[in-house]
Amino acid sequence: MQKKLANKKKSAKIKTTVLKMLPVSRLVILKRNPQYLTIKQMDNLKRSIKRDGFVAPILVRKMKDGYYEVVSGNHRFMAAQELNIKTIPCVIGKMSENTVKRLAINLNTIHGQPNPELLAPFLAEMKDNVLRDIHLEDDLLGKLIEFDIQLESRLSKLEPPDKMNRDSPQSSLKTCKCPKCGRKHFADE
Repeated sequence: MQKKLANKKKSAKIKTTVLKMLPVSRLVILKRNPQYLTIKQMDNLKRSIKRDGFVAPILVRKMKDGYYEVVSGNHRFMAAQELNIKTIPCVIGKMSENTVKRLAINLNTIHGQPNPELLAPFLAEMKDNVLRDIHLEDDLLGKLIEFDIQLESRLSKLEPPDKMNRDSPQSSLKTCKCPKCGRKHFADE
């Protein structure tokens, strides 16, 4: 009996995913990608896809409007678009916003070397409970800390202007002040 319980504890429940060919037209790129490819790297990726085919599926999650958000594989998706490929293999998973952010970073650090300047704002948007599950190699973590220190130093030296001009540029279009919100809007002619 104890042996059965021990075996049950060892087997982890894996989230279900589906592998499916999806139309490129139904895919939407991740809003913020912590990875960057140079033009040469993108050209090499496109050559590889032309030569060997689309051998690694991308990770996506279904959105409410019938589209799929690319979580990992944004550059392969962009290469497929540029190569005019109509469908690509996708692993579809159910993921929360926090899971998407965590996977986007963790998978990018496995597949490449994210740029600290691109990665820092992505990390800054995350809650501590999500950050806890992010894996960063020591050298990348050091670069992020260095970037943060430089940014803090530069920001501390900035002086805000005495007065901010928040008016819109002058235009020949007529405006009126809205009685509901107090802002200026274009007047109906």
